[in-house]
Amino acid sequence: MLSRYESRFLLVAIALLACLLTGCYSFTASTLPSHIKTVQIHEVEDKTLDPVLANNIHTAVVDMFKKNAGGVRLVNEDANADFSITLLSYTNKPENYNSNSDVETYRATIRVSVKFYDNVKERIIYESNSLSADGTYDIQKNESEDRHGQTRAIEKLQDLIIANALAKW
Repeated sequence: MLSRYESRFLLVAIALLACLLTGCYSFTASTLPSHIKTVQIHEVEDKTLDPVLANNIHTAVVDMFKKNAGGVRLVNEDANADFSITLLSYTNKPENYNSNSDVETYRATIRVSVKFYDNVKERIIYESNSLSADGTYDIQKNESEDRHGQTRAIEKLQDLIIANALAKW
């Protein structure tokens, strides 16, 4: 049986370890199949009629690959793998109200489908037909929908793509 001091120490150690490991995952060229040297990231197919958001998602996916898979070259054609994404829906809804019934925070939610296809082995590396992420922003703090809410949702999408894709490789 652990003493009170040992129990507290163990709890603090576990909490610190959890904090250190949070957000420490990424993929690299070495976690991709070894024959994948090039990837083509297609323009986002936009079913929401919001070309700015679709472009922001595309830019975020390109940045994600550049940051996390530096050994893989991004090309515009004849790639070893294709990465495609479809923007299925976007909503921006009030989330919290103050005592005067004024909206304090909004939640921006993005839903996409993602497909990462191995052209060499002709198989799907990773696919999700409905991946959803949200970003909350506070108008009381002068935060905005596009700058704060959408950006936070896109960052979560990047994390979800990496985490889910890693589980498939």
